[in-house]
Amino acid sequence: MERIDQLKNDLLTHFPLRDIEVTVGGRTYVLTTAKDIEHLIDGISEEEFRVDERLPYWAELWHSALALAGALAAEVPARFEQERVLEIGCGLALPGIVAASMGARLTLGDFEPLALLAAELNLLRNIPDGRADIRLMDFRDEPREKWPVILAADVIYEKRFVVPLAGFLDHAIEPGGVIYLAEPNRLIAVPFFEALTGRGFRYDRRSLFTELHSRSIDISIYTITR
Repeated sequence: MERIDQLKNDLLTHFPLRDIEVTVGGRTYVLTTAKDIEHLIDGISEEEFRVDERLPYWAELWHSALALAGALAAEVPARFEQERVLEIGCGLALPGIVAASMGARLTLGDFEPLALLAAELNLLRNIPDGRADIRLMDFRDEPREKWPVILAADVIYEKRFVVPLAGFLDHAIEPGGVIYLAEPNRLIAVPFFEALTGRGFRYDRRSLFTELHSRSIDISIYTITR
């Protein structure tokens, strides 16, 4: 509880909080995030936006994250027992938390420091004895290690990130590893998957209609291997 309180207080110094409840695989998860995303947008400096067009995507729960979490929950739990799992661009970290609930040894990575505070808070709120390696991670940088399982939800949204993201996954996945990726069928996904196949990856796709925020969206779930 001490760590949970500390994380809440750290986040409250930046913005008011709200909770989101979602059900995945018959279990209810509670995620804490910013109460008002506009408050976060107002806090972005002109320099931060000029350099990275930085927006607080991390502070919302997206359909892709819920869909990927549901797909993971449908897997045989033993698939993740003691498995090293990385979630990139983790945001509120729902897919990673679901993997951790199935026994995964979790690494959570995001470009935004505030996202990592929220991700750790959400892990501990839902798995009180949960542990994760929390890392500030930019997929424009080559990773320091490799993982047998990588999770990614809604990380393909700008053309300039296509090649760096494909390169990061190329370097970060272990031989024989698998990447689970969810995205809402944006056109930008086409050159991304071309970049992946150019690096020797192949993938299977399935469609999953996902209800969230009173909207149902068709989300593609990809299983990507070498």
